[in-house]
Amino acid sequence: MLETAFYRVRESYVDSVNESEIIKAGIKGMMKPLDPYTRFLSGSSKDRLDMLRTGKYGGVGIQIGLRRDTLTVLTPFEDSPAYSEGIHSGDQILMIDSVSTKGMSLKDASKLIKGELGSVVELTIYRPSARTKISFELTRANIVIKHVPYWGVDENGIGYIRITKFSKNTAKDFGTGLQELIDENLKGLVIDLRGNSGGLLNNSINILDKLTDRGINLLNTKGRIPKSNREMNSRRSPKLSPDIPIAVLINRSSASASEIVSGVIQDLDRGVIVGEKSFGKGLVQSMYNLNDTTTLKVTTAKYYTPSGRLIQKEDYLNNGFLTDGLDKKDSLFTTRGGRTVKGGGGITPDVEIKRTSLPPYVQGLWREGVFLTFAAEYVPMNGIESPIIITDKIYRDFEVFLEEYEINYKLPGEKDLNKLKTALRSQDDLKKTTNTSILSKLMFWKKSKSAILQLTGKVDKYYQNKRNGQYWDPNNIKWVKNGLLREMSLVASGNREKIKVSLIEDNVYQEAAEILLDPNRYYDILEPDPESVEIEPVQE
Repeated sequence: MLETAFYRVRESYVDSVNESEIIKAGIKGMMKPLDPYTRFLSGSSKDRLDMLRTGKYGGVGIQIGLRRDTLTVLTPFEDSPAYSEGIHSGDQILMIDSVSTKGMSLKDASKLIKGELGSVVELTIYRPSARTKISFELTRANIVIKHVPYWGVDENGIGYIRITKFSKNTAKDFGTGLQELIDENLKGLVIDLRGNSGGLLNNSINILDKLTDRGINLLNTKGRIPKSNREMNSRRSPKLSPDIPIAVLINRSSASASEIVSGVIQDLDRGVIVGEKSFGKGLVQSMYNLNDTTTLKVTTAKYYTPSGRLIQKEDYLNNGFLTDGLDKKDSLFTTRGGRTVKGGGGITPDVEIKRTSLPPYVQGLWREGVFLTFAAEYVPMNGIESPIIITDKIYRDFEVFLEEYEINYKLPGEKDLNKLKTALRSQDDLKKTTNTSILSKLMFWKKSKSAILQLTGKVDKYYQNKRNGQYWDPNNIKWVKNGLLREMSLVASGNREKIKVSLIEDNVYQEAAEILLDPNRYYDILEPDPESVEIEPVQE
């Protein structure tokens, strides 16, 4: 039927047709009734998949972002052409070859900067610290993607590894980092999967291989065809001693392969899960290349953790098949040690804790990109080196710097106040000027306030006073200093140092570290609920 329709359109349509585009549209339409992970990939979406599978791409090695509508280098990657030639965090990209970046989107800029290996791209940048333009001719090379951007051990022996994606090199880089931490007399390990949307399933299994006993079941996949039914067991002795406690951090954006790692660690009682409930993606996709430029990504199986639970949240087919019906009913499963865990709807942490929200004013500073803009100029001009200490002078200088900016933010209650004012404007009896006192008549040159302004005047004044004191508000000072510390560390020493100092005010990480340092609390969490433990009756 599909083939017949295509031939009818091609032969009979009033104008000539682009056969390739019609075929692509037909394939996309075929996918529409299915789940959102079954997709036809071409162009940039195919490029992203290729980067995940190969762990590299052709480019110059910079992460870019928009700061006040200006294309800005957020960080150059180590050992990349950009890094070697001396491009810095905070450099503003004015031109890509002969094309101005004014008004350019990040997607378009990225497309122009990437290209064939060995080809040359010229970036014209403005460097705030030198107040000058510089041109760089960069030869595009294979940029190896670092999805394990940081690992380190704190003064208490607590190791930390951040994983941002599960791509080709992730398990290998994780192993390298883990070994370095072990060599530093590791006492506990935090694995940070927050914001990690997943990636390659095999990489998650390879990471679990390094943490779990050999021969133990890690994951099972079940699909409609025999090829999709697999049982995956740990194949090696663990690199990390079973005596070293583990905490895994997750949040609502942790999905797929992240949920495999956290779910298996939880089911095997190999560690505690800390943070927020995860996304809930329990489906596995297989890739089928149609040609050199297009790929079909098809959901071919569901995955089950060692306890037998499926954590898929959404029932996209509306028939209960993708979720095993667990989205409609409570389901309980048992871990290796006898604890009760929930199936369906993601991984529920053993210790639920949300990351502390930034105050509105500080959120406004981050949105405006002022921390990096200030750091890119201030750090080189003052010869500041890591470790960064935010002194009173730096804090006062930043206040002066902010005078050039208008920071947009809403204080708690301001949105409700604006809604109230809008509602009051619709009231006829409040539209008139009500100030008709004798004094107001004598002072006729002074414009009388409307009834609405008289009602809300004191509240408006309160908010104005609050806004005037935001920079020196004790609730904000800690977070402003943390923002300065992070971006100044980035400019001075790179992304690894930025991640390291970001943990200082990270309440979720701090909670996990405290659990790992308290064996009683750690093992209490892993202890099964007495009600869930079957006690054999005593015969007398």
